[in-house]
Amino acid sequence: MITASGAVILILIGLLMGLGEVIIRSVHLIRDGIPFFESNAGGRIGPITLDQDLGWKATEHYQEALVEKTKNGTLYPVRRSQTQYGFRSFGDVSSRRPKMLVMGDSFTHATAVSDDRTYHALLSKLLDVEVFAYGAGGYGTLQEYLVFDRYLDIVRPDVILWQYCINDFINNDNELERLSRVNNNGWVRPYWRNGTIQLLSPKESSLQIRDWINRHSRFLYFVVTRLDRLRAANTRDTVEVDIEAEGMRHAGFARSVAVTDDLMGRVRARAGTRPIMAFNCTEAEPYSQAFRDISGHHAIAYWGDVAQVVQDADTRGEDVFAADGSHWNERGHELAAQALAKHFKTALPPVPRP
Repeated sequence: MITASGAVILILIGLLMGLGEVIIRSVHLIRDGIPFFESNAGGRIGPITLDQDLGWKATEHYQEALVEKTKNGTLYPVRRSQTQYGFRSFGDVSSRRPKMLVMGDSFTHATAVSDDRTYHALLSKLLDVEVFAYGAGGYGTLQEYLVFDRYLDIVRPDVILWQYCINDFINNDNELERLSRVNNNGWVRPYWRNGTIQLLSPKESSLQIRDWINRHSRFLYFVVTRLDRLRAANTRDTVEVDIEAEGMRHAGFARSVAVTDDLMGRVRARAGTRPIMAFNCTEAEPYSQAFRDISGHHAIAYWGDVAQVVQDADTRGEDVFAADGSHWNERGHELAAQALAKHFKTALPPVPRP
């Protein structure tokens, strides 16, 4: 039986949650243009929309103008949009220019950079190619492959650029992701397990509770994700520390490398004879060597100096990162695009068009 004082506490909690919901929805209305009474049951969370097959995807026809901050504190305006199918860049499929399909995660999603300042938008100008770029924050290799498989025949690219990231190995293995504090967003995602796709939660908490929060309460979603970020601040108590110390001796990492290798083999099979180029968002071991090996197994050209160019600029004191200290700001994207363009100009002959 609930006592009078207990009832008062429950009422106060309910009122605070209601007030929090009103505040968050008001912010979304003013800042993002999301209708106040729009239910999250459709899964839309700003630039991301929950999806029953992909876990989540980039929101289609999304636009936002805001002010971002570099790692060193410089403010700069950003106008970002997502177009057809949620692509950050979706060129003209009938263009006579060579077509490049770019696949990746948050570095390709590039939410801290304006549309014309992303590395793939800059590549379009530097190489005179038609670019189609899709990325979504937190994506693993399976999600990228599923998007790639879905749109390959629509785009019909001449060349494919694949953006790896060290978190792929964590996000490709449910057990590793459960042990990670820094590469775990709490969302249900598909995993490649024993040759089949399984949708699983990367959190120990109830799958149903997290899913209900994601779909129905913007305030609780805000609270839960902030708690996740606070826990992520303790970077010493996370599986990545063990992986970086043990390398391939770490059983979970070795298992995930095998899964990633399998998935990139499927990318190669689906791409056929089209050239595939790849680069890593951050050069760090043992991840980079694993990407080199995987790329070598499937005739994928791996360019390991792209991220290093950005990291070296940071070491020299250039302001190349966004406020989170890991993703690139506009200058970082510019440096990455220049490094990629140099490789493309020497690696590929001009692609003849009809």
